[in-house]
Amino acid sequence: MSPPAPNGHKKLNREDPQAKARRMSNYIRLLEFLVAITTLAVGIQNKIFPFDYILVIAILLAYPLIAQVITAVMERRSQLQQQTVSALIQIDAVFIGLTMATLHFTVVPCIALLIIVNANAVTGGGLFLWLMSFVWVVVGAFIGTMIVGFQMIPLEQTPSLLTLVSLLGLGVYVAAASLNTHQQTKIVLEAQENLRHQQKQAVELSRKLAKYLSPQIWGSLFSGRRDAKVETRRKKLTVFFSDIKGFSAMSEDLPLEKLTSMLNTYLSEMTRIAERHGGTVDKFIGDAVMVFFGDPSSKGSKEDATACVAMAIEMQKHMKLLRQRWTRDGIDQRLEIRIGINTGYVTVGNFGTDTRLDYTILGTDVNLASRLESAARPGHILVSQATHELVKDRILCRDVGEITAKGFNRPIPVHEVVDFRSKAGKYNDFISLEADGFGIHLNVDRVRNFDKKRILHTLAKSASELKKAEDVEINFEAEGFAIHLNSHKINPKDRSRILQVMGEAAMTVKERLIV
Repeated sequence: MSPPAPNGHKKLNREDPQAKARRMSNYIRLLEFLVAITTLAVGIQNKIFPFDYILVIAILLAYPLIAQVITAVMERRSQLQQQTVSALIQIDAVFIGLTMATLHFTVVPCIALLIIVNANAVTGGGLFLWLMSFVWVVVGAFIGTMIVGFQMIPLEQTPSLLTLVSLLGLGVYVAAASLNTHQQTKIVLEAQENLRHQQKQAVELSRKLAKYLSPQIWGSLFSGRRDAKVETRRKKLTVFFSDIKGFSAMSEDLPLEKLTSMLNTYLSEMTRIAERHGGTVDKFIGDAVMVFFGDPSSKGSKEDATACVAMAIEMQKHMKLLRQRWTRDGIDQRLEIRIGINTGYVTVGNFGTDTRLDYTILGTDVNLASRLESAARPGHILVSQATHELVKDRILCRDVGEITAKGFNRPIPVHEVVDFRSKAGKYNDFISLEADGFGIHLNVDRVRNFDKKRILHTLAKSASELKKAEDVEINFEAEGFAIHLNSHKINPKDRSRILQVMGEAAMTVKERLIV
């Protein structure tokens, strides 16, 4: 004896809606035999047809029961196929043709049966099955004629009772078929609603899971280009490491809420820059960020290395904006990031078990990138000789000699990144100044055209009020631009320099951007 369901309720055996719909359709199909039997029985009862035709009634009763048993058994074994249903519908047509001959081709009853059998065929299999059923009706009628002989009752001689019974049977069939159609439509609508709900849940779950994976990995998994299984390969990648100098010591003095907000802002901004340059964000370790270029997609070692260094340059510039923002929030420490970049062959792929995977990279060249980051000066970028060889045509670097790295037996030649060669000696597209009561950050490459008027208006207003020695307090940020001005805190000796920098920023925005 099975245990009772929780809370004292009996277990409910919920039938599959689709199975229920199929069973209902089968009952509707068999309703045609009930109409045929009833019509023939009324004719025999009223001595319109010979009593010997009772044998036909017995056949018409036996066949549907046998067909129903076969259908039920096959459905229970999950072997019910469309071919079986189609075959039964065609056999039905043979018996209906036989019945029409037995009814002496009485016009109204035969038309009623033809309507029913054709409706079943169209519903059960479409145009082809309808044509085949029509053929089998003719075959059945021919067989019946061979058995009982050809007899036909003219329309004017058709008994009213026989007409009434056949039309009543047709009406019952139409009503039952309409009810079945309504039920099936309801099931379809419920299934569609179920599917929409499941899709919504899947999208929401996907959106949550996407936050734990880089966009490249997420995209390759969902497109089918990559499978979630333990596999690794050797590949030439450019590896990036960065951390905030002095962050650990500062974090001990900050309130938890402010520390959390600051770190999340920093990681969000760095991730946005990495994704814009095509980097795969491997992991965050506190304030440290690990990114690599070249997998799962690569533009070639040279382009991957250049994209990585370009990302590092933008991160260093963007750090000035973040530092300015943190200063306004009361964080006075001058936070700067150190960056190390190396290019070499590493092992990349899924590491772990069948139930828990970590997509990451391993190898000596990964360790070297980490050592370069530790050796870099705050606010600077160190690259290895291998990376320098790939980027030197487009990135200006200076040779800073060799460093001794833990885990490496020989000194490592390194280079410090200056900027893009294309920007060396040209009009400065990056302006940054920090002083007491003032901070400005401008990266023309990131400023959006539709922000140009607001930026120029803010600069003009700030400069005008500062020249008039009025009290000024302005905090304004846009993509690629930020300014903080508090005239009470400005040192008088910095005033002219501040006005000059604001003028340079205004001219840069005005000349370099198209409205």
